[in-house]
Amino acid sequence: MNESSYASRLTAAGVVAVSIGNFLVAFDASSVNVALPSITASLQASQAEQQWFLDAYTIPLCVFLLTAGVAGDRFGVARVYRVSTAVFAVASLLCALPMSSWQLIAARVLQGASASFMLPMTLSILTKGIPDLTRRARAIGGWGVVGGVAIATAPLAGGLITQFVGWQWLFLVNIPVCAFALVLIRGFRDPVAAPERRFTVLPQLLFCLALTFLAGSLIEGAHSSFANPVVVAALVGFAVALGALALTQAKATTPLVPRALFTHRPYLLVILSGGLYQIGSYGSLLVLALFLQQEHGLNAEQAGYAALPCCVAWLCGNLLASRVTPGVRRRIILTATLIGGVGGASVAVLSVTGSLGATLAATALIGVPSGLLASLLSAEAMHLCPPEISGAASGLLNTSRQVGMTIAIAVLGGLGFAYQLLVPMLVVAGAFLLVGVSCLSAFALRADHGRADAPKQPVAADGSR
Repeated sequence: MNESSYASRLTAAGVVAVSIGNFLVAFDASSVNVALPSITASLQASQAEQQWFLDAYTIPLCVFLLTAGVAGDRFGVARVYRVSTAVFAVASLLCALPMSSWQLIAARVLQGASASFMLPMTLSILTKGIPDLTRRARAIGGWGVVGGVAIATAPLAGGLITQFVGWQWLFLVNIPVCAFALVLIRGFRDPVAAPERRFTVLPQLLFCLALTFLAGSLIEGAHSSFANPVVVAALVGFAVALGALALTQAKATTPLVPRALFTHRPYLLVILSGGLYQIGSYGSLLVLALFLQQEHGLNAEQAGYAALPCCVAWLCGNLLASRVTPGVRRRIILTATLIGGVGGASVAVLSVTGSLGATLAATALIGVPSGLLASLLSAEAMHLCPPEISGAASGLLNTSRQVGMTIAIAVLGGLGFAYQLLVPMLVVAGAFLLVGVSCLSAFALRADHGRADAPKQPVAADGSR
């Protein structure tokens, strides 16, 4: 194999460049939460449009994750990362200059689509550019911490930026950061892995339609009525698009997701857990940001400070996850889901008592398990999947989590605060507990599967299988 068949070595500057991409994708998904009241007032938007400011980003971010892998194989991951980062910068500029709410929504769609191609390329570049396994593991660990820092700092940073220089700078600040990342990654090159790979347009279109119809029906149904003809039409559209997607994938010779994954029940249950986790974790940050400003009259800066107990705890959980060994990972996962359920219920009940201080302190019980589960569920999913299709398994995991985020915005963003945080935080608590139930089922199935297969597995002389 000639030298051109190998990727160039990724320098420390290149690691920083891809970490910046990971940071931006996570930060722009969360920082806008605390700025929503300011954006809504500035553009004279409705409550439904307010939710679309978020879902217009998360839906394309979710939809194109699987396509991004094909693009990386066909054109090279470095090239795709550079192009998508440049498009992200342009989309951020458009987000900062809208004349109407629908212009912002359109710009957020472009931003989310570019983020969908940035995110998987960051990990691919680390994998291709760092052949040494020890150094690669450290780099990926740092990459994961950067994502945790983005989520943990987003409410405070978003609040400070919104309060002192305006919400538009949440997007404008991305432009020099993207330019810096492009400068840092300019020397990295990788060969095209599979130039013959082709995009499957129809499944992507059906997936996009299904998710958009689902989000639209949930958002509009919450603000009007689920008997509204528009909502009914959206629900019918969701069912038709989903059915057509299932039909095309059943007949496809090379489906978007390998069929081996759809027969692997333990893996699928952990994937389901990833979506439920995102409803509980991301949903709690969204609800908290809206509650502090709409119900307690806090400005964006104050809301950012008030969210610190949850966000700092989230970061601590993210750091703790890096120290969890595979031997205890499943016990930690189940313990974290229980803590998250208790935390959500505690915040719900305390909010009704009117004690804001106690309510905010209790959000730490949501933050720690959120930080832990972000990494541990991913590690468990990748442990369960067949290694020969780990790329597709990773894509499906990220897609499930982004679907969960989309549903969280559509459902929790429209519940309101008639009973303080009682209803939305009980939904958050339920999501965490369902993560535990789903994971427990996956672990039980895996154990049964292992016992059934045990006699068939060859045993080496040292007793290992």
